[in-house]
Amino acid sequence: MKLTRLAVSVIACLGAIGPGQAAEPMWVFLADKEDATGGRVDWDLSSVASLSPHLDLSLDPNYVQAIRATGAGLRQRSRWLNAVSVSAEPSQIQSLLALPFVVRLSRIRSLVRSPEAESPGPALRSAVAPSYGESFEQIAAVSAHLLHSRDILGQGVRIVVIDAGFNFSDHRAFADLTVIATRDFLNGDDNVGDESDEPVTGNEIENGQNLHGTRVLGVLAGNDPGRLVGIAPRAEYLLAKTENARVDERGNEVDSPTEEDRWIAALEWADSLGAQVASSSVGYTEFGDNAGYTYDDLDGATALSTLAAQMAVTRGMVVVQAAGNEGNQAWHYITVPADAAGVIAVGSVHPINSSISSFSSRGPTADGRIKPDVVAPGQQIVTVSGRSTSPAASYGLQEYQRLSGTSFSAPIVSGACALLLQLHPNWSPQDVADALRETATDLGPAGPDTLFGWGLVNVASASGIDEIIPAQSRIATPFPNPARGNSPVVHFPVALQAGEDIALSLFDAAGTLVEHIATRHLPAGDYSSAELAPSWEVPTHLANGVYLYVLQGTTFSHRGKVAILRDR
Repeated sequence: MKLTRLAVSVIACLGAIGPGQAAEPMWVFLADKEDATGGRVDWDLSSVASLSPHLDLSLDPNYVQAIRATGAGLRQRSRWLNAVSVSAEPSQIQSLLALPFVVRLSRIRSLVRSPEAESPGPALRSAVAPSYGESFEQIAAVSAHLLHSRDILGQGVRIVVIDAGFNFSDHRAFADLTVIATRDFLNGDDNVGDESDEPVTGNEIENGQNLHGTRVLGVLAGNDPGRLVGIAPRAEYLLAKTENARVDERGNEVDSPTEEDRWIAALEWADSLGAQVASSSVGYTEFGDNAGYTYDDLDGATALSTLAAQMAVTRGMVVVQAAGNEGNQAWHYITVPADAAGVIAVGSVHPINSSISSFSSRGPTADGRIKPDVVAPGQQIVTVSGRSTSPAASYGLQEYQRLSGTSFSAPIVSGACALLLQLHPNWSPQDVADALRETATDLGPAGPDTLFGWGLVNVASASGIDEIIPAQSRIATPFPNPARGNSPVVHFPVALQAGEDIALSLFDAAGTLVEHIATRHLPAGDYSSAELAPSWEVPTHLANGVYLYVLQGTTFSHRGKVAILRDR
């Protein structure tokens, strides 16, 4: 009688069904597992902590065989949920419910991700650093460049990126990328880049399947000096392709839902390969076909992806999740699994002025907790275009673009976590999250709020390396001075105890302004090197002679002279 009522409930949630109806993607939850001693472990998903010691136990093979015998098509297996996902027709659903070890069935939740778009209009730009190019904005906004200058670039830390696919093999920004393993959970192979005849995603060269994941990877791991430097370019990477994210001929995403079982399978796969950080820009929310989650489900204990993310955290993995791009939509809340207590949910701000992005999803969770946890640059972010650059896949597009979305603020924080773990390999996920929250720059009302969370990430402060921040601000002598050659560059070293807005103006001997270097915000830190110091590329039309400069900060104004001696 109990099973009959459950069957009716499951069929009702699917809507009216009849003979010949297409198979539905379903979760099949199992009652227990066998432990190492031959005993049985009851599997209660309402108690994640109690399950943690048993997450590596395999599913009972007899249970899996019995499920196959119903004729349902097996999709994914989850050790953590003690469940399998299947494609099942109505008659097979009845057979599954009749199995004595099946505790419940539920429909697999789906996602239609809010698309990111190329940022319209001119970007609000600061000055660039020589090797970073314009990507200096997003790196400096979270102070990661200060760790980079000490050769802290993510070495030895393993990051899994869970997204739509990755065209990394033929792009120069990924020439030095260390990829440990790849897996395509959509098409069942290990090629996560463009292919023309995939069983699920079709002709990816034409439909843009792998654009989004490549762009996310560029923010995190790109390394093309002078154009793009990612936040953790020397980390080790696992690349998981889970999202069906095709675009039309205009580059707009079509409504191809991602199904949650693939995301969970990718997280477990990454755990088995030693991932220390997970970067995810996929989220699940409410949809008209009742295939998603409602706001009431954002309680940190309901959504299956949330439970899996929390399990990953208990296993020692730092899980970083985009808050979502729904801030200016009817649904303006975060998406799951950003609601998990142990997950670092990331909202978006502009990299120059730290204003909140209108699209950045808001909190709180359904049970009243603060989300997002932190914010990071996610607006007008510099990254790769996402297209393959091979001659066989020439699209006539630029190699680099400016894009917006919390999909890009999340990898910035994922990379920041990798820098912290390189410095502090024994830190737990809680240690990392606490360090980021406690040192974040508070941008909203005093204290944490549901727009900015605890504030803008400052990874240099979170690192605990005191000498990165000088005891007092200092302005040093420009170099080289005199500047020789036909195309000299003069650097103006500073060390800042606190963040400052820096501008540089140059005048000739008569006091006429010859050039003004736009205001650039620098976080606290030492900018003495040629790579990081404010600089002046001397225009070729200026004659030899002595020029006056004014280096203007928020709290200081420094004046001096530089000499130009050309080889002519």
